[in-house]
Amino acid sequence: MSILNVFVVEIRMLGWELKRYLFNTGAMVVVMYIIFLGMFWGAKSIAGAGINQSSLDSMVIGYVLWMSAMFSLQGTGSVVLSESQRGTLEQIYLSPYGADIIFFFKAVTNTLFNFVILTLMLYLTMLTTGRVLSVNLLYFYLILFISVLSLNGIGFMLGGIGLIHKKIGAVNGILSFGLIGLMLLRVYPLTGFSFLPFIAGAHTINAHIVHGTSFPLWWYLFVIGNSLFYLFIGLAIFRLFERKAKRLNKMGQY
Repeated sequence: MSILNVFVVEIRMLGWELKRYLFNTGAMVVVMYIIFLGMFWGAKSIAGAGINQSSLDSMVIGYVLWMSAMFSLQGTGSVVLSESQRGTLEQIYLSPYGADIIFFFKAVTNTLFNFVILTLMLYLTMLTTGRVLSVNLLYFYLILFISVLSLNGIGFMLGGIGLIHKKIGAVNGILSFGLIGLMLLRVYPLTGFSFLPFIAGAHTINAHIVHGTSFPLWWYLFVIGNSLFYLFIGLAIFRLFERKAKRLNKMGQY
C-alpha cells in the first residue's frame, strides 16, 4: 500500500463518520453560527454608531480564522484520545508507515473538510451581517492551509502528552480561546509576536481581505518557515512522548 492510499483511506473514513454522525456535524455548524451572531450583534449594539465598517469586516474574517485555528489545534490531540477510548490505538501502530504519518494525514483530511465548513460559515455570516467581502478563496485557503500547519504541530505536541496523561481537554480549551487574544497582536513588520504559531498567517489573511494590504515575498516565506518549524517540532515532541508511552506500557490504557 502506497502512502497515497493512506490519504485516500482517511478521506473515506472521514466520509463514513460524517454520514454516520450527520446530526452532530449539522449541530456544530448551527451552534457556531449562533455564537457568531451573538458576538456580532452584541458588539454592534454595545458600540452603536461608533463602530466602523472595517472593524465589522475584521470580526467576520477573524471569527472564521479562529474557528479554523480551533479545529486544527484540537485535531491531533482529540484524535489520539478518541482512538485510545475506542481501543483502536494499537491497530494504528501496526501500520508500516508509523502512527505519526497516519495522524498527519488525519489532520490534513480534517483540515480540508473544515475548509468546506468554513466556506459555508463565511458566506452565511456575510449574508446575515450584510458585510459582503471580496474574498479570493484560492489565496485565502492557500495561506490558511500553510498557517494551520503550525497549529497541527501544536496538536501533535498535545497528542503526545495525551498518550501519557490521557486527559488534555483543559489545555485544549485554554489554548483555543487564548488564540482570540493572540490574533489581535501586532505582528507586521516583524515583532516578537510574529514568531508565535498561526498569528502571522492570520494577520496576513485579515489585512489582505479587509484592507487590501499587499505583503512582500519575504513575509510569505517567513509565514511558511514559521509553520514548518512548529510542525516539525511538534512531530519530534510527539515521537518523544510516543517512545515514553511505549516504555511505560501506556499505549493501551485510558
